[in-house]
Amino acid sequence: MKKSLLCLLLASLLALPVLADDEIRLPAPQKSGGMPLLEALNARKTSRRTTGEPPTLQQLADVLWAANGVTRADGKRTAPSAMNRQEIEIAVLTRDGLYEWDADDNELDRSDTTIDLSDQLNGASMMLIFTYDDDDQTPAYAQVDCGFVGQNVYLFCTSKGWNCVFLGSIDRAKLARALDCREGEVLYGMRIGIR
Repeated sequence: MKKSLLCLLLASLLALPVLADDEIRLPAPQKSGGMPLLEALNARKTSRRTTGEPPTLQQLADVLWAANGVTRADGKRTAPSAMNRQEIEIAVLTRDGLYEWDADDNELDRSDTTIDLSDQLNGASMMLIFTYDDDDQTPAYAQVDCGFVGQNVYLFCTSKGWNCVFLGSIDRAKLARALDCREGEVLYGMRIGIR
């Protein structure tokens, strides 16, 4: 009995995502399956009920790839961008901390911020934060490109049965300090609840 309980405990611990390292290599995203596109479009909705389970590394890899992942050897992405600038960057806030996603290497780099961002997460499974470098892009293009990325996330979450909400009301100043960027470079956020 004790041995089987110990095995069960060990198996459950191994199933938990470990997000404590400074650099986390994500698994390859799953690029097949899910709901047919027209069904996802029909079912797509906004839900502010984004509390839920913390994401696994596979779930993080999948949602980030769907958002703006690399699809071809030439670096093209799942979302279009004006003049192919691919300026949208994605940070991920979980209960374990803030991470910046490197799409080319499919890695999360842990932020060393000491700023408490729990009010931005607000109990969600995760929050995606969309930023861009305003030295390299016209703000109007970045806004549109961010919309493409956000729609990808909406359709992915719908396909998975997850709740999500695209947010304009975020604390841009606080997030900019945490991400070490200018306040105007923080575009939007998206809270996600895994059900």
